[in-house]
Amino acid sequence: MTASKDACPTTPRRSRRYNHMAEPTPGDVLADRYEFKQELGRGGFGVVWRATDRKRNREVALKHPNYKGAAPNELVEKYFEREMDVMEEIRSVGGHPNIMAFYGREHGFGMPFLVIELIDGDELGEVVRDDDPITDPEKIREIGIGICDALSFLHDHDIIYRDLKPDNIMIDGSREPKIIDFTTAKGFLPEMGTPEFTSGEKSGRNSNGDSTVPGEFKPPELNRGSSQRQGPWSDVYSIGKILCFLPVGWVPDDDAVSPREFGIETEAYLDEIIETATRHDHGDRYPNASVLKRSLENRDSTMPARATLKWLGRDERWRISPGDTVGRKTSDGPRPSLILEDDRHKALSASHCRFETDDEGNWRVIDTSLNGTYISKHDEREWHLLLSETGQQRQREVGESIPDDLETEAPLEDGDVVALVSPGYPERFYFQFERTTTE
Repeated sequence: MTASKDACPTTPRRSRRYNHMAEPTPGDVLADRYEFKQELGRGGFGVVWRATDRKRNREVALKHPNYKGAAPNELVEKYFEREMDVMEEIRSVGGHPNIMAFYGREHGFGMPFLVIELIDGDELGEVVRDDDPITDPEKIREIGIGICDALSFLHDHDIIYRDLKPDNIMIDGSREPKIIDFTTAKGFLPEMGTPEFTSGEKSGRNSNGDSTVPGEFKPPELNRGSSQRQGPWSDVYSIGKILCFLPVGWVPDDDAVSPREFGIETEAYLDEIIETATRHDHGDRYPNASVLKRSLENRDSTMPARATLKWLGRDERWRISPGDTVGRKTSDGPRPSLILEDDRHKALSASHCRFETDDEGNWRVIDTSLNGTYISKHDEREWHLLLSETGQQRQREVGESIPDDLETEAPLEDGDVVALVSPGYPERFYFQFERTTTE
């Protein structure tokens, strides 16, 4: 099989200055198709309108940059371009029922527009503040599962939302949560420094600090100057704070909060889940939204079993959780959980493979690379190749013969050896898998 250098994902378009004119008014028409009806909301970076799609005879929402706000135009455009890129990426992988749908982009009035789903409902923050806190544990749990499902989808596609707050979640007519507003969503962030696995260890790079989420919902690692790395666990913190907000009606910027601290009686498991999710040290939280969702579904706050990867020949080992990835550092690619140096040959993908567990706690490894992951059962003599669908397509394009039944993932047992790229790869990325349990 031909090893190819793993190119970084296409760099998003640079923000550019638009020659924007006056904002639209009710009755105006965009692209000879969308008739503006009513302004629905105005935030720091965007303005949202209700509109009628004359072609499909349906109501939609139109969003354009807010040039009349306090933020500089360059920053407004940066965030708006980012949101368009993220929404297109979400649509390209099928979308999600708990995320607002993206229909396309248009241009008019000298500025860009997003055409998105018009959600018939209310912002979660308004529901709690204007009506009553949601104190039914089952309703809290169901809302939490819906939010986690949406965030799990984003995390699986290397997107961190980073701006999760009650006002960015709509509750539709069927009481299902839908995530809106992707202005600050990002891919997993790259980081300077030597290879490390971030299970609580400090990193050598400050966070960008450009999330707009209020302080009480913002994980500590999003604060400028934080020594903790951003990742899927950042969204876990915000979900936990929202779950506490639902029955209480407000939430402090404190470590490990729970409804019982405010005199709210709820299920013990729910208190424990919220307390774990909102710990300031991200190494003490659930590692991603998938694990948090599983805890809510099972009504069990127990942290998931973890495993250990031992780098054979280097006397190094790392503790991993479900959802963790291994790969190399790139300038703009997804940021893996475990970073390895591969500057000479660069055949290691930015996110080369991912480790997951099923509902019974059985571990498996999933190849997400261009060049493959090999598995050996204990003896390092016979190797089983795994290759992602993208990697298989790439190999066929360069003339390689790829079996039709080539798998993308395989179960893992104690003692199995995982080799990245190839067993004969010069960097010798050999890791022995060992199951462990959380202390």
